[in-house]
Amino acid sequence: MKLFLIGDSFSILGYRLAGVHGSIVNSKEEASQTLKQAIQDPDIGIILITQRIASEIQALVDQTKSEKAIPVILEIPDRSGTLEGRESALDIVQRLLGIKI
Repeated sequence: MKLFLIGDSFSILGYRLAGVHGSIVNSKEEASQTLKQAIQDPDIGIILITQRIASEIQALVDQTKSEKAIPVILEIPDRSGTLEGRESALDIVQRLLGIKI
């Protein structure tokens, strides 16, 4: 099971250094198409998508989360930080691990 990132060029570069593949998207249409393609790939188990990009296609992200258990979709902050009203990276890790740091 692979990780796949949908994000801006800076996010993609950082995650590529850690061995995570992904796609740079520059528009709502590219984001939507990339997410649909990633969902169809049976090798992808977790899709990371930056919060800013997810907010552009939030209806599709939410629909996919509610309809499919796999792949898991996680919205992550980009280099500009967490969006207002969204979970920070620390909050996400604490929720996933079930512990408070």
